Amino acid sequence: MRFPTYEQMEKLLQQPVRRITEYRRNWLVQTNQQTWVAKRMQSSTKLRWLLSIDSELRSRGFTAMPPIRSDLKHWILTPWIEGKTCQYTNLHEVKKVIRVLATFHRTGRHLQTPPIKGAAFLLTHRLYDRLVQFYQILKERDTIPGEVGELLRTYGSEFYQHGLNVWEKLQSLPLDELNWREYQWHFLAHRDLASHNWLIDQAGKVWLIDFETADYDCQLSDVWQITTRILSSNGWNAQVCKQIFSTYEAIRPLNSLEKTIIYILFSFPNEFFRECIGIIKKKRGYRPENTLPYLKRIIQDQANWREFLKQLPTW
Repeated sequence: MRFPTYEQMEKLLQQPVRRITEYRRNWLVQTNQQTWVAKRMQSSTKLRWLLSIDSELRSRGFTAMPPIRSDLKHWILTPWIEGKTCQYTNLHEVKKVIRVLATFHRTGRHLQTPPIKGAAFLLTHRLYDRLVQFYQILKERDTIPGEVGELLRTYGSEFYQHGLNVWEKLQSLPLDELNWREYQWHFLAHRDLASHNWLIDQAGKVWLIDFETADYDCQLSDVWQITTRILSSNGWNAQVCKQIFSTYEAIRPLNSLEKTIIYILFSFPNEFFRECIGIIKKKRGYRPENTLPYLKRIIQDQANWREFLKQLPTW
Protein backbone atom coordinates (compact mmCIF):
# COMPACT_ATOMS: atom_id res chain seq x y z
CA MET A 1 0.00 0.00 0.00
CA ARG A 2 1.60 3.26 -1.13
CA PHE A 3 1.66 6.06 1.40
CA PRO A 4 -0.19 9.24 0.34
CA THR A 5 2.16 12.23 0.37
CA TYR A 6 1.33 15.54 1.97
CA GLU A 7 1.80 17.21 -1.39
CA GLN A 8 -0.70 14.89 -3.09
CA MET A 9 -3.34 15.34 -0.39
CA GLU A 10 -2.94 19.11 -0.15
CA LYS A 11 -3.27 19.46 -3.91
CA LEU A 12 -6.40 17.31 -3.84
CA LEU A 13 -8.04 19.00 -0.85
CA GLN A 14 -6.83 22.51 -1.65
CA GLN A 15 -5.83 23.10 1.97
CA PRO A 16 -2.91 22.33 4.31
CA VAL A 17 -2.71 18.82 5.74
CA ARG A 18 -1.66 18.50 9.39
CA ARG A 19 -1.30 14.76 9.71
CA ILE A 20 -1.55 11.48 7.77
CA THR A 21 -1.90 8.19 9.66
CA GLU A 22 -2.59 4.60 8.66
CA TYR A 23 -6.15 3.41 9.28
CA ARG A 24 -7.58 -0.05 8.50
CA ARG A 25 -5.61 -0.58 5.28
CA ASN A 26 -6.39 3.03 4.32
CA TRP A 27 -5.24 6.42 5.59
CA LEU A 28 -6.64 9.21 7.72
CA VAL A 29 -5.82 12.66 6.37
CA GLN A 30 -6.34 15.48 8.87
CA THR A 31 -6.69 19.14 8.01
CA ASN A 32 -7.65 22.05 10.26
CA GLN A 33 -11.22 21.82 8.98
CA GLN A 34 -11.88 18.09 8.60
CA THR A 35 -10.62 14.52 8.66
CA TRP A 36 -10.72 12.44 5.48
CA VAL A 37 -10.34 8.75 4.70
CA ALA A 38 -7.94 8.23 1.80
CA LYS A 39 -8.09 5.02 -0.21
CA ARG A 40 -5.76 4.09 -3.04
CA MET A 41 -7.42 2.32 -5.96
CA GLN A 42 -5.43 -0.28 -7.87
CA SER A 43 -7.16 0.55 -11.15
CA SER A 44 -7.69 4.08 -12.44
CA THR A 45 -10.31 2.64 -14.80
CA LYS A 46 -12.35 1.27 -11.88
CA LEU A 47 -11.87 4.55 -10.02
CA ARG A 48 -13.32 6.60 -12.88
CA TRP A 49 -16.15 4.09 -13.29
CA LEU A 50 -17.06 4.47 -9.61
CA LEU A 51 -17.02 8.24 -9.89
CA SER A 52 -19.42 8.07 -12.84
CA ILE A 53 -21.71 5.69 -10.94
CA ASP A 54 -21.57 7.95 -7.88
CA SER A 55 -22.57 10.95 -9.99
CA GLU A 56 -25.49 9.09 -11.58
CA LEU A 57 -26.83 7.85 -8.25
CA ARG A 58 -26.70 11.34 -6.76
CA SER A 59 -28.43 12.84 -9.78
CA ARG A 60 -31.23 10.33 -9.19
CA GLY A 61 -31.54 11.30 -5.54
CA PHE A 62 -29.56 8.56 -3.76
CA THR A 63 -27.10 10.26 -1.39
CA ALA A 64 -26.46 7.63 1.29
CA MET A 65 -22.78 7.40 0.35
CA PRO A 66 -20.13 9.89 1.50
CA PRO A 67 -19.12 12.57 -1.03
CA ILE A 68 -15.92 11.85 -2.95
CA ARG A 69 -12.79 13.81 -3.78
CA SER A 70 -10.44 12.19 -6.28
CA ASP A 71 -7.35 12.85 -8.39
CA LEU A 72 -8.93 10.62 -11.10
CA LYS A 73 -5.82 8.41 -11.06
CA HIS A 74 -5.17 6.70 -7.74
CA TRP A 75 -6.87 8.30 -4.76
CA ILE A 76 -10.41 8.49 -3.42
CA LEU A 77 -11.03 10.66 -0.37
CA THR A 78 -14.26 10.66 1.63
CA PRO A 79 -15.08 12.61 4.80
CA TRP A 80 -14.59 10.80 8.11
CA ILE A 81 -18.02 9.97 9.55
CA GLU A 82 -18.47 10.15 13.30
CA GLY A 83 -20.61 7.19 14.22
CA LYS A 84 -20.55 3.41 14.44
CA THR A 85 -20.84 0.35 12.24
CA CYS A 86 -24.19 -1.38 11.97
CA GLN A 87 -24.86 -4.22 14.40
CA TYR A 88 -26.68 -7.03 12.59
CA THR A 89 -28.10 -8.20 15.93
CA ASN A 90 -29.84 -4.83 16.34
CA LEU A 91 -33.09 -5.21 14.37
CA HIS A 92 -33.84 -1.48 14.49
CA GLU A 93 -30.53 -0.82 12.71
CA VAL A 94 -31.12 -3.77 10.38
CA LYS A 95 -34.40 -2.30 9.14
CA LYS A 96 -32.71 1.04 8.48
CA VAL A 97 -29.94 -0.48 6.38
CA ILE A 98 -32.35 -2.74 4.49
CA ARG A 99 -34.40 0.32 3.52
CA VAL A 100 -31.26 2.03 2.26
CA LEU A 101 -30.20 -1.10 0.34
CA ALA A 102 -33.60 -1.38 -1.34
CA THR A 103 -33.44 2.30 -2.32
CA PHE A 104 -29.89 1.79 -3.62
CA HIS A 105 -31.10 -1.10 -5.78
CA ARG A 106 -34.19 0.71 -7.04
CA THR A 107 -32.12 3.78 -7.92
CA GLY A 108 -29.25 1.78 -9.42
CA ARG A 109 -31.15 0.26 -12.34
CA HIS A 110 -30.69 1.08 -16.03
CA LEU A 111 -27.72 3.34 -15.32
CA GLN A 112 -26.03 5.08 -18.26
CA THR A 113 -22.41 4.41 -17.26
CA PRO A 114 -21.01 1.62 -19.51
CA PRO A 115 -19.60 -1.47 -17.79
CA ILE A 116 -15.85 -1.81 -17.48
CA LYS A 117 -14.42 -3.78 -20.38
CA GLY A 118 -13.29 -7.27 -19.53
CA ALA A 119 -14.68 -10.45 -18.02
CA ALA A 120 -17.55 -9.92 -15.59
CA PHE A 121 -17.32 -11.87 -12.32
CA LEU A 122 -21.07 -12.29 -11.79
CA LEU A 123 -23.07 -14.11 -9.11
CA THR A 124 -23.09 -17.43 -10.97
CA HIS A 125 -19.32 -17.22 -11.46
CA ARG A 126 -18.75 -16.38 -7.80
CA LEU A 127 -20.89 -19.26 -6.57
CA TYR A 128 -19.09 -21.77 -8.77
CA ASP A 129 -15.67 -20.35 -7.92
CA ARG A 130 -16.35 -20.56 -4.18
CA LEU A 131 -17.60 -24.13 -4.46
CA VAL A 132 -14.53 -25.16 -6.45
CA GLN A 133 -12.13 -23.40 -4.07
CA PHE A 134 -13.70 -25.11 -1.08
CA TYR A 135 -13.53 -28.49 -2.80
CA GLN A 136 -9.83 -27.95 -3.47
CA ILE A 137 -9.03 -27.28 0.19
CA LEU A 138 -11.34 -30.12 1.25
CA LYS A 139 -9.19 -32.56 -0.76
CA GLU A 140 -6.19 -31.41 1.31
CA ARG A 141 -7.98 -31.58 4.69
CA ASP A 142 -5.80 -34.41 6.03
CA THR A 143 -2.70 -32.24 5.62
CA ILE A 144 -4.16 -29.06 7.16
CA PRO A 145 -2.95 -28.63 10.74
CA GLY A 146 -4.66 -27.15 13.78
CA GLU A 147 -8.29 -26.55 14.63
CA VAL A 148 -9.33 -25.52 11.14
CA GLY A 149 -8.04 -28.86 9.82
CA GLU A 150 -10.06 -30.69 12.47
CA LEU A 151 -13.19 -28.74 11.56
CA LEU A 152 -12.74 -29.54 7.88
CA ARG A 153 -12.21 -33.25 8.55
CA THR A 154 -15.30 -33.42 10.74
CA TYR A 155 -17.74 -31.13 8.95
CA GLY A 156 -16.26 -30.21 5.57
CA SER A 157 -17.84 -32.99 3.48
CA GLU A 158 -21.30 -32.27 4.87
CA PHE A 159 -21.07 -28.56 4.10
CA TYR A 160 -19.67 -29.27 0.64
CA GLN A 161 -22.60 -31.56 -0.15
CA HIS A 162 -25.02 -28.78 0.82
CA GLY A 163 -23.24 -26.42 -1.58
CA LEU A 164 -23.17 -28.98 -4.39
CA ASN A 165 -26.90 -29.68 -3.99
CA VAL A 166 -27.65 -25.97 -4.27
CA TRP A 167 -25.53 -25.62 -7.39
CA GLU A 168 -27.35 -28.54 -9.03
CA LYS A 169 -30.78 -27.10 -8.14
CA LEU A 170 -29.85 -23.73 -9.58
CA GLN A 171 -28.96 -25.34 -12.92
CA SER A 172 -32.67 -26.03 -13.46
CA LEU A 173 -33.53 -22.33 -13.05
CA PRO A 174 -32.80 -19.41 -15.43
CA LEU A 175 -30.30 -17.85 -13.02
CA ASP A 176 -27.71 -17.35 -15.76
CA GLU A 177 -30.23 -15.51 -17.91
CA LEU A 178 -31.34 -13.32 -14.99
CA ASN A 179 -27.72 -12.59 -14.11
CA TRP A 180 -26.72 -11.57 -17.64
CA ARG A 181 -29.90 -9.58 -18.16
CA GLU A 182 -29.27 -7.46 -15.08
CA TYR A 183 -25.65 -7.03 -16.09
CA GLN A 184 -26.63 -5.92 -19.60
CA TRP A 185 -29.38 -3.66 -18.27
CA HIS A 186 -26.88 -2.04 -15.88
CA PHE A 187 -28.36 -3.10 -12.54
CA LEU A 188 -25.94 -2.10 -9.78
CA ALA A 189 -24.98 -4.37 -6.87
CA HIS A 190 -22.63 -3.53 -3.98
CA ARG A 191 -21.40 -7.13 -3.44
CA ASP A 192 -19.72 -6.64 -0.06
CA LEU A 193 -22.42 -6.02 2.53
CA ALA A 194 -20.50 -6.88 5.68
CA SER A 195 -21.75 -4.95 8.70
CA HIS A 196 -18.64 -2.74 8.74
CA ASN A 197 -19.64 -1.31 5.35
CA TRP A 198 -22.68 0.32 6.93
CA LEU A 199 -22.05 3.37 9.09
CA ILE A 200 -24.66 5.04 11.29
CA ASP A 201 -23.74 8.61 12.17
CA GLN A 202 -24.57 10.48 15.35
CA ALA A 203 -27.79 11.81 13.81
CA GLY A 204 -28.90 8.26 12.98
CA LYS A 205 -28.35 8.51 9.21
CA VAL A 206 -27.18 5.35 7.46
CA TRP A 207 -24.20 5.51 5.10
CA LEU A 208 -23.16 2.78 2.66
CA ILE A 209 -19.39 2.75 2.08
CA ASP A 210 -16.59 0.83 0.31
CA PHE A 211 -17.83 0.45 -3.25
CA GLU A 212 -14.67 -1.12 -4.70
CA THR A 213 -16.45 -4.45 -5.23
CA ALA A 214 -19.55 -2.84 -6.81
CA ASP A 215 -20.46 -3.78 -10.36
CA TYR A 216 -23.39 -4.52 -12.62
CA ASP A 217 -24.72 -7.84 -11.38
CA CYS A 218 -27.77 -9.65 -10.02
CA GLN A 219 -29.15 -7.39 -7.28
CA LEU A 220 -30.61 -10.41 -5.51
CA SER A 221 -27.01 -11.41 -4.71
CA ASP A 222 -26.88 -8.43 -2.32
CA VAL A 223 -30.22 -9.41 -0.78
CA TRP A 224 -29.08 -12.99 -0.27
CA GLN A 225 -25.68 -11.96 1.08
CA ILE A 226 -26.92 -9.45 3.64
CA THR A 227 -29.89 -11.59 4.71
CA THR A 228 -27.61 -14.59 5.29
CA ARG A 229 -25.24 -12.52 7.40
CA ILE A 230 -28.06 -11.02 9.45
CA LEU A 231 -29.70 -14.42 9.98
CA SER A 232 -26.37 -15.95 11.00
CA SER A 233 -26.07 -13.20 13.63
CA ASN A 234 -29.61 -13.91 14.88
CA GLY A 235 -29.67 -17.70 15.11
CA TRP A 236 -31.52 -18.16 11.80
CA ASN A 237 -34.71 -16.71 13.19
CA ALA A 238 -37.44 -17.01 10.53
CA GLN A 239 -39.28 -13.97 11.87
CA VAL A 240 -36.17 -11.84 11.33
CA CYS A 241 -36.05 -13.05 7.73
CA LYS A 242 -39.69 -12.09 7.18
CA GLN A 243 -38.99 -8.61 8.57
CA ILE A 244 -36.03 -8.19 6.23
CA PHE A 245 -38.07 -9.17 3.17
CA SER A 246 -41.11 -7.07 4.07
CA THR A 247 -38.88 -4.03 4.68
CA TYR A 248 -36.98 -4.52 1.42
CA GLU A 249 -40.03 -5.25 -0.72
CA ALA A 250 -41.88 -2.18 0.50
CA ILE A 251 -39.38 -0.28 -1.65
CA ARG A 252 -38.04 -2.75 -4.23
CA PRO A 253 -40.36 -5.78 -4.74
CA LEU A 254 -38.86 -9.14 -5.67
CA ASN A 255 -40.45 -11.26 -8.37
CA SER A 256 -41.27 -14.95 -7.90
CA LEU A 257 -38.10 -16.12 -9.68
CA GLU A 258 -35.88 -13.96 -7.47
CA LYS A 259 -37.57 -15.31 -4.34
CA THR A 260 -37.19 -18.89 -5.51
CA ILE A 261 -33.49 -18.39 -6.20
CA ILE A 262 -32.87 -16.70 -2.85
CA TYR A 263 -34.71 -19.47 -0.96
CA ILE A 264 -32.47 -22.04 -2.67
CA LEU A 265 -29.36 -19.96 -1.97
CA PHE A 266 -30.14 -20.01 1.74
CA SER A 267 -29.00 -23.67 1.67
CA PHE A 268 -25.61 -22.67 0.24
CA PRO A 269 -23.14 -22.53 3.18
CA ASN A 270 -21.43 -19.43 1.85
CA GLU A 271 -20.20 -18.17 5.23
CA PHE A 272 -18.54 -21.48 6.09
CA PHE A 273 -16.91 -21.71 2.68
CA ARG A 274 -15.65 -18.12 2.72
CA GLU A 275 -14.16 -18.28 6.22
CA CYS A 276 -12.43 -21.63 5.62
CA ILE A 277 -10.95 -20.47 2.32
CA GLY A 278 -9.87 -17.17 3.86
CA ILE A 279 -8.06 -18.61 6.86
CA ILE A 280 -6.42 -21.53 5.02
CA LYS A 281 -5.21 -19.36 2.15
CA LYS A 282 -4.15 -16.69 4.66
CA LYS A 283 -6.14 -13.96 2.97
CA ARG A 284 -5.99 -10.48 4.40
CA GLY A 285 -8.49 -9.95 7.22
CA TYR A 286 -8.85 -13.63 8.17
CA ARG A 287 -7.16 -14.07 11.54
CA PRO A 288 -7.49 -17.29 13.59
CA GLU A 289 -8.65 -15.42 16.72
CA ASN A 290 -11.67 -14.10 14.80
CA THR A 291 -12.30 -16.68 12.10
CA LEU A 292 -12.17 -19.87 14.21
CA PRO A 293 -14.84 -18.75 16.72
CA TYR A 294 -17.05 -17.70 13.82
CA LEU A 295 -16.63 -21.09 12.11
CA LYS A 296 -17.52 -22.85 15.37
CA ARG A 297 -20.62 -20.69 15.75
CA ILE A 298 -21.70 -21.59 12.20
CA ILE A 299 -21.32 -25.27 13.08
CA GLN A 300 -23.19 -24.89 16.37
CA ASP A 301 -25.98 -23.09 14.52
CA GLN A 302 -26.62 -25.97 12.11
CA ALA A 303 -29.79 -27.11 13.90
CA ASN A 304 -31.27 -23.59 13.69
CA TRP A 305 -30.21 -23.34 10.04
CA ARG A 306 -31.89 -26.65 9.14
CA GLU A 307 -35.07 -25.68 10.99
CA PHE A 308 -35.12 -22.36 9.16
CA LEU A 309 -34.78 -24.13 5.79
CA LYS A 310 -37.69 -26.42 6.65
CA GLN A 311 -39.94 -23.40 7.20
CA LEU A 312 -39.21 -21.79 3.83
CA PRO A 313 -41.71 -23.82 1.75
CA THR A 314 -44.56 -22.62 4.02
CA TRP A 315 -43.94 -18.92 3.32
